[in-house]
Amino acid sequence: MTEKRGYLTVGNRPLFCTLFLPESQRAQWGLVIAEPFGEEKRCASRMLVRLARNLAKQQVATLKFDFSGTGDSSGTSARAQWQHWQQELAEALQFLQQESQAPKLALLGARASALLAAQCAAEHPIQALLLAEPLLSGLEILDELEKRQKIKDAIRGGTPTPPASELWELGQNADFAGFPVNPQFAAQLRQVDLLESLQKCPTECRLLLLRVTGARKFPPAWQPVLDLLEDHPGSQSQLIKDKPFWGQLEYYESDAVIDPITEFLTASSEVK
Repeated sequence: MTEKRGYLTVGNRPLFCTLFLPESQRAQWGLVIAEPFGEEKRCASRMLVRLARNLAKQQVATLKFDFSGTGDSSGTSARAQWQHWQQELAEALQFLQQESQAPKLALLGARASALLAAQCAAEHPIQALLLAEPLLSGLEILDELEKRQKIKDAIRGGTPTPPASELWELGQNADFAGFPVNPQFAAQLRQVDLLESLQKCPTECRLLLLRVTGARKFPPAWQPVLDLLEDHPGSQSQLIKDKPFWGQLEYYESDAVIDPITEFLTASSEVK
């Protein structure tokens, strides 16, 4: 397995990326990982690196990168644009195809970035779309960010943070644990819906839906997405009993999420 680090420029935005390639044989799959953002990106990073290395050993070339305004890529989160991230994910997919020459392409969207991956899959031909604990809409993302901020304000005490909607109406950024969200980003995010994007994906695109929880059933809100899997032959949904990979700041390793992703892609290697 070989790791290559560098920058991929999209527009005028250099994006830091790491390419994980099989050692000798040509890759059977190429996978681009769309990481969570904000605090969840830091928490999920270790698991996603382990996933990429594991996949490269299974003949799956994998590209992991930072969206503009995050990680080691150019820009600041205060100026990030959802539309830019859409463009960056599409360009990353094309870059991976050129570098790996893999005959099949896939996207993995984790948490909020599942929305980006689904949008990309609706517009660009890929053979598999994998969604790990996806958030179902941009509104859900914004609501969750604000709820977390209110909890932190209550613990910290003092003057509570004004509602994000008020700040955006004033043209100001709303800060969520050091991740500023500007009014334009929030407005773009409000228009995004996972189910709507999945409904536009070709039926030939296989889907993997992973829910990480201690519960025995999928939540009712997920049912429309689960129903849609029936229109995509070879698709799967799985409940995984494990700690939330997006919420573990301490050192934590588990293959509970890595294994089904690896199995889904490697088992698909014979599917035409």
